Amino acid sequence: MKKELEISVLVLFWVSSLAAQGIVSNPSEPVGKKPNRALELHEVLRIKDTGDKFYFSGSPGGFASLGLDANGHVFVQSGKDQILKFTPEGNFLRNIVRGGQGPGEVSQYFSFLVGDEDVFIIDYGQDRIIRMTTDGKLIAQWRPSSAYNEFIGILKDGLIFSRSNYPPPEDRKGKLMDVPSEVLRVSLNGAEETLIHTYPVLRFLAQGAAAAWAPFHAALSDDGKYLFVNHTAEYEISMLDLNTGKTVRTFKRKYKRIEHVPYRGEAEFKKKYGFKRPYEADINGLYVFGDLLWVKTSTEDKEKGTLYDAYSYDGIYRDAFVLKKNMVSIQRGYLLSWETDEEGIHAVVVYKPK
Repeated sequence: MKKELEISVLVLFWVSSLAAQGIVSNPSEPVGKKPNRALELHEVLRIKDTGDKFYFSGSPGGFASLGLDANGHVFVQSGKDQILKFTPEGNFLRNIVRGGQGPGEVSQYFSFLVGDEDVFIIDYGQDRIIRMTTDGKLIAQWRPSSAYNEFIGILKDGLIFSRSNYPPPEDRKGKLMDVPSEVLRVSLNGAEETLIHTYPVLRFLAQGAAAAWAPFHAALSDDGKYLFVNHTAEYEISMLDLNTGKTVRTFKRKYKRIEHVPYRGEAEFKKKYGFKRPYEADINGLYVFGDLLWVKTSTEDKEKGTLYDAYSYDGIYRDAFVLKKNMVSIQRGYLLSWETDEEGIHAVVVYKPK
């Protein structure tokens, strides 16, 4: 027992030493007990379509944001022109948006985030940002200087977006190319935009065609100080200090890569452009839960679910578990999930990890 304890201390000392140097290379297994178990969840709320109430006209695929405000109200993007607001008990209140091109109106391609008092919408179809109250009253709207890719998070004094800068068509050579992806801080009225950091993201670019190679995933810490970013196809996460714009540390672990499953039409694309992808991206999403970073991996089991890894902010691989839920986001300590039963009936479910 004493020998095992000494080994554990040595491992933690070794990892902590690497953390102090800015790079943390973790082993393939976490330091916590019972890794790869099923995560136990307590169902807090389920909002479900019934025979006489059909709220969710849109598909859970594609754009399907979910939100939770400070008072426990649930917000659901459904269909092309709806953000449905529900009480903390799951009772429907109202649709806070409408489709159109007028002030505060949205196209069918949008997503949103909910702050303490406001709702912020990024309308991709009309290339504008909309700020409104949680009851749907328009506060402001603006167009960015150049289109944003992703709405990452809300700070007390601003918003965090990402933006990709693709080369002009004539410079796309039919190969893997670095596309600079910017992290931007934007004021709450859109008047100021500040570049915080730029990440290179590999894309396959050809004349008139493109294919993903590396993802860009980002998650904001609850205190708004740090941004966790995965911008490579390999298992690697950078921790960015939003105040200084510098990388605090980078951490990774030994990971068995998953063979790529060709998507529909990929064979034709490969034949035409010579594009070949041997592996899936190792990471499929980043989520902050309290003082832990959850990493959604590409490891899946049809029966058990998807493997998630959990890291403390010092980059140490603390835990691993499987989750068989279509988790959309983690907000205010709750998991928000889209679910569809065997009859095709949609539901929004709020969970609390046990």
